[in-house]
Amino acid sequence: MLSPEEIAQRKAELEARRALKRKYRRRQIISYTIAVILGLILMVIVAHYSYRQSVRVESAGQASADSRRLNILVLGTDNLGGSGSRADTILLASIDSRTGDVAFLAIPRDTRVWLQSQNRWDRVNAAYAYGGPELVMDAVSHLLNVPVPYYVQTDFEGFSKIVDILGGIELTIEKEMVYEDKAQNLYIHLTPGTQILDGDKALQYVRYRDRLGDIALVDPFKGEYDGRVERQRKFITAVAEKVFSPAVITKLPQLISQSLQIVKTNLPWNVTLSLAVNSGKFSPERITTAVLPGNSQVLNGAWYWIVNEQKAAQLVDTLIWGKPEPLKLTVLNGNGQSGIAQQVANMLREEGYEVVSLGNAQHFDFRETQIVVSEKDRHRVDELAALLDAAILVQTGDGQEAGTATVIVGGNFKSRRGVGI
Repeated sequence: MLSPEEIAQRKAELEARRALKRKYRRRQIISYTIAVILGLILMVIVAHYSYRQSVRVESAGQASADSRRLNILVLGTDNLGGSGSRADTILLASIDSRTGDVAFLAIPRDTRVWLQSQNRWDRVNAAYAYGGPELVMDAVSHLLNVPVPYYVQTDFEGFSKIVDILGGIELTIEKEMVYEDKAQNLYIHLTPGTQILDGDKALQYVRYRDRLGDIALVDPFKGEYDGRVERQRKFITAVAEKVFSPAVITKLPQLISQSLQIVKTNLPWNVTLSLAVNSGKFSPERITTAVLPGNSQVLNGAWYWIVNEQKAAQLVDTLIWGKPEPLKLTVLNGNGQSGIAQQVANMLREEGYEVVSLGNAQHFDFRETQIVVSEKDRHRVDELAALLDAAILVQTGDGQEAGTATVIVGGNFKSRRGVGI
């Protein structure tokens, strides 16, 4: 028989083990809670319709590191455990928990990448079938030249239930959406107007494809895209607003229960705990979404999304590394001299500035060149002001959109160029 001291020791050891299990369980719940919230925001752009072709592609550079950002790859696949699946959606989330800034970069599934383990070029959505999440992370890391250590993987199992638990997602549908695919048991019919989409209709919305397909560059000059990925970016914003609303807190138990079934991740508990601790900094206003710049192209008889390397590098600098996007300048003729706006625009472009439009000011009586800028961007135009011998006019409120500046060419620019009085 055990002595009273031994019995007490056994009870203490048992209680200690139970305490450790409870602690581990709490950590696991925190991990899954944050994972499902991330998954909800990220997975909604998952497209269940996949291509089944493969060809060779061109390579990308080596990744570098920046410990200030948390980069998480979100994968949407046919199912969580099935072999041969392809990642129908690849989305890179870059999170700065210090500032609350969250950037989502959608990578079209037809993007051409180099798969190292296969020693071949292929579509990025095929990487999952060859090497699981690890190969996709490696391919995206080399494509964008950024470290991608973590992933969150989801499928559509339980997606409708999650949306229903959230109480639906309010969205404005701009046009009627009708699509039928009996082979996939897919029937889509959504009518125009502002409405709350339940789980079934939300699934229809993110799966719908029109003649533009997943993604299409519709205005090369303005860099505007359209297609399913663009609509899904709109949907992800609506989901973010719902997820971050106070009402969702009471629904966390149900969300956790569903996340255990529909989310897989390699996020360590301490990383998700850190996100939870800083969750008060996150809000829909601090979320930015974008599509990897590029264009469709036929290679060897198949369609691919070919990345515009220059624009992609600029976008990665802005979204992933948190560097400010170059100011977009509008140049206006404020002194009446014919062709002066074009002359100044050409000069600024030679200096590396991005001029997006030209025009005339409200009048031609500006004696001094002015730069109109938002308060947020005041510190970014000092060199420009020195170059143009211009005064800086700060607009508060909605007077000047952040990330833009308006240059009004005045009489002093004309005179200092030696072509006026």
